[in-house]
This record gives sequence, structure tokens and C-alpha cells, in this order.
Amino acid sequence: MPPGLRITAIIAAYNEADIIAQTVGDLARQGIAAHVLDHHSTDGTRAALEPFVESGLVRIESFPPGVPACDEGDRFSWTQILARKEQLARELDADWFIHHDADELRESPWLHLSLRQGIELVDRLGYNAIDFAVLNFWPTRDGFEATSDIREAFQHYESGEAFDRVQIRCWKKTESLDLVSSGGHDAQFPLRRVFPVRFILRHYPVRSQAHGTRKVFEERKPRLSDEERRKVWHVQYDAIGPGHQFLRDPKTLRIYDPEEVRVHLQIHHREFEDLNAQADRARRDIADLGVQLSASRRALQDEVERREGEVGSLRLELDAERQQSRGLEQQMVDVKQSWSWRLTAPLRAIWRLLR
Repeated sequence: MPPGLRITAIIAAYNEADIIAQTVGDLARQGIAAHVLDHHSTDGTRAALEPFVESGLVRIESFPPGVPACDEGDRFSWTQILARKEQLARELDADWFIHHDADELRESPWLHLSLRQGIELVDRLGYNAIDFAVLNFWPTRDGFEATSDIREAFQHYESGEAFDRVQIRCWKKTESLDLVSSGGHDAQFPLRRVFPVRFILRHYPVRSQAHGTRKVFEERKPRLSDEERRKVWHVQYDAIGPGHQFLRDPKTLRIYDPEEVRVHLQIHHREFEDLNAQADRARRDIADLGVQLSASRRALQDEVERREGEVGSLRLELDAERQQSRGLEQQMVDVKQSWSWRLTAPLRAIWRLLR
């Protein structure tokens, strides 16, 4: 083990013989240890790992222990695998851990720094967790062999889907780790500080048409837990049905450019996205306030118009009353000027005296 941090990748594997040596070898060359949970593979995965065991950097554990490969108990349980990874992350002697898969390679967001060096930099800067950006590399032609350099063989990728957006799968050792509740996507623990720039996760889920057909329809779907499906886990297989074409048209994918990807990650980092999300929420709030203000203005205008209508009606009534009053006043003037009013004046005077 080279000087510096002790880093261990905990890898779950089932029938990944064509890629597991590259995955573990890439880590071993950087002095990153690997603890592999072999889920009773039947394709030579364990044999592909044996050369690395001698280096002392790789340990293989059959999981679950003592269960034959064809036994019903071998049914795939991601929950149990994650729980075992939590346990190992507490027990193994390491400073940092990576919740790693067998079909992926991980890199730092800086071309001049390896994955190991990137983790050491994050540690020096005071952060204790790392998020990753998923890049799914797909086969555009058949013919991949285990001896081929997978980075060279697969040049076309697409970004991970929404359900793979959160990939906080590297963390500094802690006694209070939770992988299970998020299905392994989000390593949760107290006082977590996630480094803002995502690292790179190069994912190779399917390496050929035959591999994809075997993996999805024989080795994955029939073995999935019903309980985990009810949790909306393993959704990456939902859209894949019989006859699915795993070979992709290169025109539907992007050519991998390591510099372009890294520049994008450093510009669109987590804090930048948080600020954008806050700005989007503020814009939505402002838009909502605008709608409310418009509604209030319409309501106020309606009230003003209603009150103006009431005032207009009152003015008409007042004008009518004034006109009636002027008519009565004129009638009194006419009466007082009449001969009958004048002739009866003495009688009215006597009447007032008698009262």
C-alpha cells in the first residue's frame, strides 16, 4: 500500500468475468484496495480475481456465505448486500470507502490527478463525501473481449438518467453510515460535507448484445426481490423487454472527450446547481406572486366598479329627491302667492292664538 490515505472499494459482483479484472486492476494500480462480495458467480468471476489476491490489495468474500449458486437463497437481495457493505465499512481498516460496482471505472475530475489523488485532495480540503456523475457507455458494435481495454473499446456514452442523479458513494470512515435507505445511491451519515465538484463514474452495464440479453433476462430480472421492486428499485430494467436491441446507434450518443467532461463538471458543480435551483424557486415564487397580484388587482377593480355603480345609483336617487324637493318648494311658493292663501290668512292667525 503506498503512503497516504488507506482507501477501500467494496464491490458486489455477479457474473462479471469479462470486466472485473479491469475494474479491480484499475483500483489496484492506484493502491486502492478492493473487498469483493462475489454473489456466487458461475462464469469465472472469482477466477479472474485470483491474480489480484496475491497483491494483498484484493479480498474475495462469498456472499451470502454458504449458499450454493443455484439455491433459492441465492435470489438477488440488494438490501442484504448494502447492509453487508455498511458493516464492512465499519470493520475494515481504511480511511475512505467507495461503494463500487463491478462494471464501472471511477476517475477524478482533474486530468492530472488519479482517483486516489483526487480523494486525498478532497480529504485535505476538509470534505468527507464525494458525489459522482454517471456516464453510461453503450456498445455500438459487437465483439468486446475481456482482454480488450474497455476505455478504448467503448467511446460513446450518455449521461445517467434521473434515478441515477444522486451518486454519493464515496465517504470518509464513519460509525453511522446508511446505504440501505437510499438503495445505495446516497451514503448518509451525520456531519456530512459533500465535495461540490462531482467525480466521474464510467459505467459499462452492457458489453454486447449477448451479454445484455443474458444479464437482464437470465441473471437480473428473474432474481430481483419483489419487496425491492415495490420500493421502486432496479427501475433501469423496466423499459427492457424481449427482443431489446442493446447495441446503440452512435449518432444517439456522445463521443467521450475527457477534457470536455471535466470542464462541464467543474462549471456545473453541486453548489452551482443549488444556486440555480434556488434561482428557479425564486422565479417560480415571483411568478406565483405576479399571478396573485394580478388576481388581487382584478378583484380590486371589480370592487371599485361595483362601488362606482352603487355611487352612481345613489347619485340618481339623490338627484331625484332633490328634484322632488324643488317641486314641493315651488308648490309652496305657488300656494303662498295664491288668493286662497291670502284670504285664509286671518283664520290661520286666529287658529294659532287658540292653540
